[in-house]
Amino acid sequence: MRQLGTDRKKSPNIFKILTFTILLTALTFAAIKITGLDKIIFKGPKTVVQLITDTGLKSDNGRTNILLLGIGGQGHEGPDLSDTMILASVDKEGKDVVLVSIPRDLWAPGVSAKINAVYAYGQEKDESGLSQVKKASVELFGLPIHYAFRIDFDGFIKAIDLVNGLDVEVENTFVDSRYPIAGRQDDLCGLTIETEEVDGISREIVKDATGSAIPLEDITDQNNPFTCRYETISFNTGLTHMDGTKALKFVRSRYGTNGQGSDFARSARQQKVILAFRQKALSTQTLLNPKTIIDLAKTFGQSIDTDITDEDVPYFLKLEAKIDPSTIRRIVLDVGRDESVLEVGDSQAHNGQFVLVPKNNNWTDLAEYIQGEIFKLEEK
Repeated sequence: MRQLGTDRKKSPNIFKILTFTILLTALTFAAIKITGLDKIIFKGPKTVVQLITDTGLKSDNGRTNILLLGIGGQGHEGPDLSDTMILASVDKEGKDVVLVSIPRDLWAPGVSAKINAVYAYGQEKDESGLSQVKKASVELFGLPIHYAFRIDFDGFIKAIDLVNGLDVEVENTFVDSRYPIAGRQDDLCGLTIETEEVDGISREIVKDATGSAIPLEDITDQNNPFTCRYETISFNTGLTHMDGTKALKFVRSRYGTNGQGSDFARSARQQKVILAFRQKALSTQTLLNPKTIIDLAKTFGQSIDTDITDEDVPYFLKLEAKIDPSTIRRIVLDVGRDESVLEVGDSQAHNGQFVLVPKNNNWTDLAEYIQGEIFKLEEK
């Protein structure tokens, strides 16, 4: 396995997205705001020279790795659970960008939990969510994580609405009858939850108006009686204009028909929207509209948690200018395909949870696969 240095220092914490593009775009607007180039450049000639001649960003083996997280935020079930996780790796010349979609159900042995729970655990413990999830990712993939960026659903919706929506090519028609409605995650839908005792053992049961009951512990996605917590959404093949709310449904849907309920399909949709946002946000129409820029900066400022500093901003802007979106490579970690590197793990060995683990439970193989894909072009 390639031996790389790791940054395990805990970083200060303060949702930023669903992807590399929102990350870089947010930094663009943050820089234009007040934190930008003026503060950096006026520090002196040495800083200006460094900005021109060096990437200025943390890196190992010529690459900077950024972990991008999307969470529900206030008003959503499990507000700090990571709904989306993407590892973005960029070479220092900006000529090779790799986006690795990480499934939320991937088991993280170092913390004995799913990877999507690590940020929430850190926040609840001592607001160290970013540093905790960076550390867990280092242990999983054997790669240093130099920066982390987290955005919530509210910021995602507002950002897309501020650029007047996105035009996204929907490749497959699908229907999802179990899309969660915000704020209704605890709605009993006219049912009642009672406690009954059987053979001296107490358990909670869910009863409907007819008296029919089902043990709460036996409820699954397939027999969930709390139907009022969900709505049915659908998308048709073709170019579709999406406002922020519709785009969020497109990327979050987990139970779509026509093969769109898989992690692979979901990750592909997320990356598609991310790149569409990048193109729209960096368009002349947006950049020449001062009010849109200021509003975007405010939106991001209210919705993000990141360890990227003001001093890092101009270097990210410099790197962003070099990136050709047509060359961005995408890697999806999933199950169910011949080429998948993951499989469903034994729930009894993982606290009774549905989890994903490397095939044959070989964690070294997983790390080597990710490293091999990221450094593929450099090793040719």
